[in-house]
Amino acid sequence: MAHVTPETIRAETPDNSGLRHPGGSEPYLKEFEVVLDPAGGVSGFDASFALDRYWIEPEASDLAQQSYVEGLIDAAKRRGETPVLACCRTLGRAGWLKRRFGGFHVVLVRDPVQQWLSFYSLRRRPRPTYFELCHYVLLSEMAVWRDAARRLLGHDFDGRGPLNRRLAAVRRKFKRSPASLSFQAFLAVWLASHLKALPHADLVIDVDRLARDGAYAREVEQAIWLGCGLRPNFSDCRAPAPHGVAPPVEWRKAARAVVDAMDLHEAIVGPGAPPILFRKLAPAFAALPSARAGIKARVAEVVGGLAGGAALARLQARARKA
Repeated sequence: MAHVTPETIRAETPDNSGLRHPGGSEPYLKEFEVVLDPAGGVSGFDASFALDRYWIEPEASDLAQQSYVEGLIDAAKRRGETPVLACCRTLGRAGWLKRRFGGFHVVLVRDPVQQWLSFYSLRRRPRPTYFELCHYVLLSEMAVWRDAARRLLGHDFDGRGPLNRRLAAVRRKFKRSPASLSFQAFLAVWLASHLKALPHADLVIDVDRLARDGAYAREVEQAIWLGCGLRPNFSDCRAPAPHGVAPPVEWRKAARAVVDAMDLHEAIVGPGAPPILFRKLAPAFAALPSARAGIKARVAEVVGGLAGGAALARLQARARKA
């Protein structure tokens, strides 16, 4: 976003991304063409916005990000359009955004295991993906759960300095770590992010259900119309097929360690817990192998950290055919 050009906008589409996204040849960032700075990048955007102050509190001040969001909203209004912000990594900022700009806030929730598998499947030897690195950084900088982050990662990181330096630090530390640690970092950030965003949501949408349940899609369309006056059409909503191959992680043990470290039992299953979290977590783990990972599986997991998720998936598929 800090360096995007009209040419890169046109080049980056779901068809050529390799990310299993629907959408065809329509550029991901087409709407940003009208807010490009002649000198390069999106006007007002700074690369630090990607992860910096992700956990910002609603009452905190951040004039640079506020100015950037105001610019996006004003650009839409000047064109006679209704601004709809669908930025990545806004869960941790949901309360801050709502206090500054009002609006109708929709939180999308997806199967966390399948979401993480999407990241892991792109792994190439010997480094984890950018998406995995982002979750290591976000976990290491969670002030509320600093002790939990240290317990899960086994290391303290200096949260100061430019983002590229912090990404490089976690890459050096975790580039050969097993899949289980990457999954735990993701799950910790997934849980913390949703717990921070859900209290500010005007509507919560189960993305997986939206893609397969036409009646539910009509209910969501109606809720959005009543909430903000817009009439979306989700008849073409679809989600990628579940990943058929998963690394041999002791899923439940890994998840339990995260919940224990963050002391989130009540937040997930207690009387005041948001129902969507348990509804997404329980089926996700039920769909995974229940057997305890043995010695061979543990070795395979380590190999996956070295060879990459995509390479391990190919080896597992060949083994099943043989």
